[in-house]
Amino acid sequence: MWQFHLTAAPWEILDLACVVAFPLLLLRWARASWWWLLLVVGSWDVWATYSGGNVEAMLLVGALVVARLLWPPRPLGPAAVPLAAVLVAFVVLVKPFYVLFFVAFGVVLLRAGSEPRRATLRSLGAVASLTTLLLAGEVIRWGPALRGDALRYLAHTLDAQWFVLPTAQQTPMSAWNRTPLQALIALGLPAAPAQLVAALVWLAALGASAWLVRGRRLSFASAFALAFVLLYLGRPVGWTLVYLDLVVCVVAWPALPRAGRALLLVGVLALLASHWAALVLTGLGEGLPLLTLQPADRPWETWIVLPAAWALVLWAARQLTSQDPVTLPDQDPVSGATTTGGLATVTVRDRP
Repeated sequence: MWQFHLTAAPWEILDLACVVAFPLLLLRWARASWWWLLLVVGSWDVWATYSGGNVEAMLLVGALVVARLLWPPRPLGPAAVPLAAVLVAFVVLVKPFYVLFFVAFGVVLLRAGSEPRRATLRSLGAVASLTTLLLAGEVIRWGPALRGDALRYLAHTLDAQWFVLPTAQQTPMSAWNRTPLQALIALGLPAAPAQLVAALVWLAALGASAWLVRGRRLSFASAFALAFVLLYLGRPVGWTLVYLDLVVCVVAWPALPRAGRALLLVGVLALLASHWAALVLTGLGEGLPLLTLQPADRPWETWIVLPAAWALVLWAARQLTSQDPVTLPDQDPVSGATTTGGLATVTVRDRP
């Protein structure tokens, strides 16, 4: 960002554009109701991401666009592969753990995409090759001094991290870090074993996802949601659960019965309210919860919210295949009624 000479005002405009673009693109490509934008407006996670000047929104937009470029039918045809590679390289250079998203999406695309597997492998191989060349070119451009610094950091990453401290010594940022790695460290595991266990948990979740969606033609929204939730399950640092509620609701809502929808809505609103409560308590001087009510030694959002989101998205993906009825995009997310006053369904053979 510094090399682009972006000052505060252009960065703020770009950041806001990405914060808005992610839900708009997701709802359009998922053919979901625009009523879901209320979740975005009422999310402290979203506002915290924007007000903190975090690059997260930009990276999530990049990941979403890459997923859409690679999902058949590809909107840009042959041009989709090089453009996807450029975006993947940018996202991974900023936060390398986003490779978890791209790996997960590639696996889901292979297992549940609509095109022949050989064609998918060619596209993914081309993107991976071009991305590797771009990353190598950037690292070469750094020069020997910066490359040496980067290699030393990679070799001793855990030694310099605040989240590997014992629970009694952790800062409030450790409670904000709602990731399985942080939760395992809170259980008392040393950093290196915790990292190994977290990696195994992620691989198990990826393998289970691939196994359970095999042979099913998923919608783009379901495939993206699975990779999105797997990113949250695997990333080592994540201070917010930004857009998690939106992605889960968009995918799970059409598959749930009326009682399930009510339960989902109540749970999501309660989670949103808990994050606002953390902000209010911080303003009142009651410690520094700021982003979450979970304490560092009892990371309930990590152990309850993330697995529940993954299970719900996976279940919904299995329910809504290309042969199942799905609600029309003008369906109201609360009442289930369409703009014409009735409940309409349509069987989709080839969903984008």
